[in-house]
Amino acid sequence: ILALVAITFAVAPQVLKAADKDALCPRGNETVRGPHLTQGTGYIVGVGPVTLIGLMTYDGKGGGVLVLTLSVNGSISKGNLTATYTVNPDCTMTQTLSNGNNSDGVVAPDGSTGYWMETDPGTVISGTLVGLRH
Repeated sequence: ILALVAITFAVAPQVLKAADKDALCPRGNETVRGPHLTQGTGYIVGVGPVTLIGLMTYDGKGGGVLVLTLSVNGSISKGNLTATYTVNPDCTMTQTLSNGNNSDGVVAPDGSTGYWMETDPGTVISGTLVGLRH
C-alpha cells in the first residue's frame, strides 16, 4: 500500500502539469482582467421581466465591481455591486455578486467575450460579456 501511495504522489504532479498545458484558460482569473460590457435579460418568477446593462471591471485576481442599470418589472434602479469570481481551466466561470446573486458562465480563452446565466432559484436571466481591451 505504501508503494502505491508513493507512486501516486510521484505521478500526480506530472498529470497536473499535462492538464495545465492542455487547459483552454490557463491564466485562470486573469483571463477576464479589466473592463467588460455586460447585459442580461430574463424573468424573475412571480415578479416579472428583468433587463440589465453595466460595466463589469475584473481585477484578474477573483474580484470585481459591477456598475449597472437594472429594470425589474419596469422599476429602474442604478448602483454598484462587488463580485467574486473564478475562471476554471476549461473556461467555465462562476461569479457571486454582493447582493447574493450567483451565476455560471463561459469565457473565451482570450477573455474577449463570455456568456452567463443566473443560477439562483426563481430566476431565468442570461447575458453576455464583451471585453473592452481585446
